[in-house]
Amino acid sequence: MKNNNTDNVPSSHSEPWLNTAASCKHLHISIPTIRRWIKAGKVKPKRTPGGELRFRRSELDALLA
Repeated sequence: MKNNNTDNVPSSHSEPWLNTAASCKHLHISIPTIRRWIKAGKVKPKRTPGGELRFRRSELDALLA
């Protein structure tokens, strides 16, 4: 089982980081949509040492505004 702990993502901010599934749920979009947005540069995730993507909640919220 994968651990969704985001403590290993470096950040100078103490804001929440979300994995891909949680980000899609937060935005009410599908995974293919967020992948298109990454490719288009609308959102810039960080990669964990294990290669998983993490998104800042504040950046996701900015997409909703």
